[in-house]
Amino acid sequence: MKTSLDVETYGEAMTMFVAAETGDLAKVGQFTKRVTGADLNVVIGLSRLGFRVG
Repeated sequence: MKTSLDVETYGEAMTMFVAAETGDLAKVGQFTKRVTGADLNVVIGLSRLGFRVG
């Protein structure tokens, strides 16, 4: 069964690593991982509004 989508995007999803402390990155022991990218941000927002996205 094929599900139809309201919106379909094509682009790059990226991962952003945010250091838990300031200073030399070689000495940072912990990072927070977040997803980002313009296309990904759009589909997340549309999904929260109730659209079927892919």
